Amino acid sequence: MGVFVHTLEHTLEDTWMMFPFLLITYMILEVFERRNNNKDEKIFFGLQKYGPLVGAIVGLLPQCGFSILAAMLFVQRNITLGSLLAVMIATSDEAIPILLSNPSLYSTLGLLLVLKFVIAVVIGYFVDHVLYRHQKVVYFEDMEEEPEQEDFEEEQDGSACPCCYPEYPIYISALIRSFKIFVFIFATSFVLTLLIEWIGEENLSTILLSKSFLQPILVAIFGFIPNCAATVVLSQLYMTGQLQFGSLLAGLITNAGLGLVVLIRYNENKKMVFLIIAILLIVAVLFGMGFFILENLIQF
Repeated sequence: MGVFVHTLEHTLEDTWMMFPFLLITYMILEVFERRNNNKDEKIFFGLQKYGPLVGAIVGLLPQCGFSILAAMLFVQRNITLGSLLAVMIATSDEAIPILLSNPSLYSTLGLLLVLKFVIAVVIGYFVDHVLYRHQKVVYFEDMEEEPEQEDFEEEQDGSACPCCYPEYPIYISALIRSFKIFVFIFATSFVLTLLIEWIGEENLSTILLSKSFLQPILVAIFGFIPNCAATVVLSQLYMTGQLQFGSLLAGLITNAGLGLVVLIRYNENKKMVFLIIAILLIVAVLFGMGFFILENLIQF
């Protein structure tokens, strides 16, 4: 019981200062997310005209709805495969607010965002101009409204971002989102701290393969979990020193939010879905392993 209480107090002491940062971040995001004007159309047309470049920029924004939007557009053949992959690779979901809540990790966050942007752009254009150069894209001005499309949009309306609460005022929604993520962070930190106390740091590192080249591969597979909780766990493991930067990068590359769920549900070409998953995994493992090895060489 003594260890339990001590761990509880220690975890609360370490995490309570995150809440104000989370609240400020989500207040800003709420303002951005609720802008209901023609700027979304500009994003759509930008995805068609500039492809992966706009996709990477959009993906960097910590809003889980963009991967769903990109998947929907791809299913309707409005954007290329490279544009879709750029959005998915750049997406980081809740990792950005969590890393923002810790000022000591701002440099890490900056490096992470730059790398994800560059990787997303490079892979996106490589896919579009080397692997699949002759993709057929249906432009918006040539589309006709179809019942299936309307049904799809209705089904997505209000559920595109399950972490959001558009029915409440901005400050209430931001408060709820901040509190939910804080509780998850606190619970994760508490469990990890208990594991470290009971198992021991050396044994826990062995379990998590912290010194093994397999860690980026396992984390990349873990990243496919279609839930923002996955990015919370990855961020927390990195902040506690159980994951190296290369592994964090690998996990955040494969984590495309609910975008993959939309593809699996609505894309009739299942081979294409498996191809997208394979590309994400290969990219995540290659870059994750690369930075994992580089980090270990620098430490050595």
